[in-house]
Amino acid sequence: MAALKGPPYDRTKSLNRLGRCATRRTAIKVVVALVALGVLGVLFVRSARSVRGEPYEVARAHLARWTLAIDAGSASGIVLALRPQPELGATLFKQVFARTGESLNAPVPHAVPLVLQNEVDPASTVTPETLLSLARASGLESAIPEPRCMAERRVSQPGSTRQVYFVRFAVPAFDEFRQRVFERLRDSGGSTARFDPAALSPILIVAATDSAFSRWLPLEGGADEDCFAPIAVR
Repeated sequence: MAALKGPPYDRTKSLNRLGRCATRRTAIKVVVALVALGVLGVLFVRSARSVRGEPYEVARAHLARWTLAIDAGSASGIVLALRPQPELGATLFKQVFARTGESLNAPVPHAVPLVLQNEVDPASTVTPETLLSLARASGLESAIPEPRCMAERRVSQPGSTRQVYFVRFAVPAFDEFRQRVFERLRDSGGSTARFDPAALSPILIVAATDSAFSRWLPLEGGADEDCFAPIAVR
């Protein structure tokens, strides 16, 4: 009986088939790995956003006992400021640093700017002491600012990115004071060209990636602009 004969064995074709199989398996592994990395990336971003948006906590007691301070002539760019207890700024700074892990600077002391140096003509008869009296008459020193949110602003420039974190407050007496300053400047016969009562809103700079805090002022804007996390008062 004659033996059955199959087609001659082609070693080259066999190796090519094995190579194609190995290539497909490698491609599949690469695709699976890329999908897994993509999923992990999405989960990481969601987790980071979740942590970023969690409320910042402050003690109710730290929102009391604010003090007015004349800061004229300093590098802060501020003439008159409303300063909180040191614990408020320190607590918020620690929380921002813990969440971002960035190299940050804190203003010393922390302060809510009430009037900026570039808003008042140096030749004006409205002195820093006058501004201080107007602030007291407006009830700013006895006010308890209500924190609205933690906010952030970023400026990208060639070769660098600057970033600042600040708290937006609701302070009814703030707007009243700014209007009184405008009226005093007008009634004194001085120029009001530099001073717009609505050009400044009550904010507290908590931290920034650079130490030139005056470069961020004024941080004007709506009550919810730049907000990314609420403030929880305990």
